[in-house]
Amino acid sequence: MTLDDQIESDDPRALLGMLETPLPSPDLTTRVLGAAAPLLAAHARRTSWRTFLRPVLVALLPLPLILAADAAIAAELFTLFSLVFPPVVSTVLVAQYALFVLMSLALAYAAVPLIVDRQARATFEEAHA
Repeated sequence: MTLDDQIESDDPRALLGMLETPLPSPDLTTRVLGAAAPLLAAHARRTSWRTFLRPVLVALLPLPLILAADAAIAAELFTLFSLVFPPVVSTVLVAQYALFVLMSLALAYAAVPLIVDRQARATFEEAHA
């Protein structure tokens, strides 16, 4: 048996040649989209902006309290650092703390829409499983 014979015998198209299917009708796409339109519209209504906006707003509710607490902590840190370091060094240390807190908050709040999307997909997959 040559390599060409082996390739021909392992070719799935040669094995499945007798199972050829006819081409789909030209209006198949139109019919499928027409039949799926009500389901797609219901899904679009269910995953509206309210689905994503509600958890984001809930996450933003404690933000003013968090920022006020961080501002108070930064003021106390400046007072504490001013006892040990010159004012310039104290300012730099407090600024680094403030930037760290702001970046941490930004990353945490940036993750909220991703988590909401993941939960919405999981809920959708549970409903349609």
